Amino acid sequence: VISKQERRTVAYHEAGHAVTGWFLEHTDPLLKVTIVPRGTAALGFAQYVPNENLLMTKEQLFDMTCMTLGGRAAEK
Repeated sequence: VISKQERRTVAYHEAGHAVTGWFLEHTDPLLKVTIVPRGTAALGFAQYVPNENLLMTKEQLFDMTCMTLGGRAAEK
């Protein structure tokens, strides 16, 4: 059971990933976002359609890093 404040923080965090990824050109497409805890490791998650290309350009790596940090920035 998580508190109302924790749910709100998780919602902001996951929304930060989703919104940041939406506006960046070189990120994978968003499939699903949830704040429902799944297992013991994650309070929520954003799931993306995986890219079959395993090599990344500098721009792709930069955008993926920005998307990852978008969750933390949204919390602040």
